[in-house]
Amino acid sequence: MAACWGTWTGRHVLSVATGAGAIYLLYKTVADGLSGAPDSTECYRLESPDHQEGVPVEEVLNRKVCEELLEMLRVQQDGRSRSAILRSIARCIYLMDTEKPTCSPEHIELVASCLDDHNQDTKIQALNTLRAFVTRSRFTDKVRDYYPKILDMVTCSRDMGVQLAVLQLLNALPVPPNIEPLLRRTVPNLLGLLQLDNYNIQLQVLRLLVTLSRMEELLPDILNCQVRPEILNLLNNSQPEKLLSEMLLLLEVLHGGCTKPRRQSKSPKSDSCSLYEVLFGENSNLAKHLMVIFVHPDLTVQVQACKLIIKLQLHVLNADIAAALSKHSAGSAALNHILPSVKSAS
Repeated sequence: MAACWGTWTGRHVLSVATGAGAIYLLYKTVADGLSGAPDSTECYRLESPDHQEGVPVEEVLNRKVCEELLEMLRVQQDGRSRSAILRSIARCIYLMDTEKPTCSPEHIELVASCLDDHNQDTKIQALNTLRAFVTRSRFTDKVRDYYPKILDMVTCSRDMGVQLAVLQLLNALPVPPNIEPLLRRTVPNLLGLLQLDNYNIQLQVLRLLVTLSRMEELLPDILNCQVRPEILNLLNNSQPEKLLSEMLLLLEVLHGGCTKPRRQSKSPKSDSCSLYEVLFGENSNLAKHLMVIFVHPDLTVQVQACKLIIKLQLHVLNADIAAALSKHSAGSAALNHILPSVKSAS
């Protein structure tokens, strides 16, 4: 088979396939055939004019396939076909050499343009393909340029598939600078998604909120968001371990940031109050919910719940001590003010 590659070039191989799926299957067939050649440990390579040592056959095919797919995406207008092409492009990117990916920033722009497609599946595959680009460090900053547009899709889209793909991409991206105003407007929508009955979306929202809660500029806005007390219903033993673990981590991060006084938490809306009031206010039921999941079958969840309960109790104890000391200081100051008057009168 090695002898065939001298004349059977990658260009000729690709000319056999016309569709995105066929190209990808062709690549997999040839790559698997080479890797499974019997009684041979030699890595077959194609000599390349710009690389004296040659390039692995799998990498050459993958690059050619990706180039063909991107060109097909450029000219294809049908939503269903674009979706299939994007899915194949994402596969190629994941298989691509991490050190020397062949895609360019223009290719990212081409994929990002599909975010405006009317076909929902095309949007989902475009988001997934951008997430594949993020796995290659040289493309991360270019994808991050679209962070505002991607974040805006959280609030604009009502399709759960699109919302999930958006959240997964946001969790894969570092938060860019100077984005806080847009994040402040998006946080209430994130908390709304958290109360949807969708495990995958809830998990991604929790992970994103943990990241945002660690940003000092955003923490007060997150704590002052209006939520319903039913948000605590997420803390129950019927929830999967991953969801509870992320929820407890979020509570720990939020509680760690509650060292400064917050503005009035009550909202004029009925049955609503601030997240701070629901979680850490005087009438909060958080402690009861934590005691319930303290007997969760997963040991990691038990430990997290125990640590949070201890932190909450220590916070209350420290507040009581501070109040007592303040009261004692006030009493001592009043006594010191009275004593000179008594002495002078006597």
